[in-house]
Amino acid sequence: MNATSKSVILVVDDDALVRVHSNFALEDAGYEVVEASNAADALAKLKERPDIAALFTDVRMPGDLDGIDLANAVHAQRPDIAILVTSGTDNGTTAALPAAAQFVQKPYTGAQISRLLRP
Repeated sequence: MNATSKSVILVVDDDALVRVHSNFALEDAGYEVVEASNAADALAKLKERPDIAALFTDVRMPGDLDGIDLANAVHAQRPDIAILVTSGTDNGTTAALPAAAQFVQKPYTGAQISRLLRP
């Protein structure tokens, strides 16, 4: 990576306001943010953007896949991607995640997610 390139983070949440909050925090920390509103959209963006270095996803989302399914699918396809999953409650979430994934409980701060996603 050259000095002018930014790490790219895929932010996945069905709540647009939550995505905006996450995006501002991550952009302020120097990341480029790619947004998706559900797991299917996220997987499509992952194929479009081989430069994505990290995934930040909520657990609860509409569609066939939730955030846990998405984290496992991303890890299977791209084990090099850092994965951070969030939810209002743990409820066994961490046990179902890939070993390399991290979990942060809501509410979180922009500084927390930025620190956890730093390579």
